[in-house]
Amino acid sequence: MSHRDMLAKIHIAKKDLALDDEAYRGLLRRVGGVESARDLSDRKADDVIAELKRLGWKPRASARPPAQRADLRKLYALWGALHAGPLDRDALRSWVATRFKVSAPEFLKPAQT
Repeated sequence: MSHRDMLAKIHIAKKDLALDDEAYRGLLRRVGGVESARDLSDRKADDVIAELKRLGWKPRASARPPAQRADLRKLYALWGALHAGPLDRDALRSWVATRFKVSAPEFLKPAQT
């Protein structure tokens, strides 16, 4: 899991557990030894995620099933790796429409992906 994905999980867990800023910062100091999640090492980010799970956070499975075609799964993975933040499917659709004149990556031919 990338560092960016770990940070996203931490922030989702903070929201799901309804932690106020004081409790959240205290958890980061206690478990990670930092004031901000962006300063966590990968190891410490794992420790913070484990602590959030211990506190009752349950990660939700993605509501969206993975693409059937392996080439499309790779395309989504590369798109996510190249752009900061969560996967922006609308931006990917726009990029595909501009370059290939189709409305979604699912309509690309395998050679195009």
